[in-house]
Amino acid sequence: MVARILALLSPRMLLDIGSVLGGIGLAVVAFLVVILVCVVILRLLAVILPSYEARDAAALASREEPASIAEAEPPTEAPVPDMPEPGSRRAGIDDEPGE
Repeated sequence: MVARILALLSPRMLLDIGSVLGGIGLAVVAFLVVILVCVVILRLLAVILPSYEARDAAALASREEPASIAEAEPPTEAPVPDMPEPGSRRAGIDDEPGE
């Protein structure tokens, strides 16, 4: 049945060059519209949201920095106990009584 319908149609009806070009043109226009909508949305977001530079500048301004390095407190270090390296033995101290 499909072969009979296709036999009735002329080749010009199957591949009408105007409709093919129209379809390609429509696809290109739709693609460009989608890209333009995305650009507009991104531009609006850039206007609404604060920039990273402004946010970083505000964060730096809110911090209290010491007046000078000399007035800043030196970093405290915890004392490190005198521990032997793993697997090492100290003569006379780590010897077992039976040795």
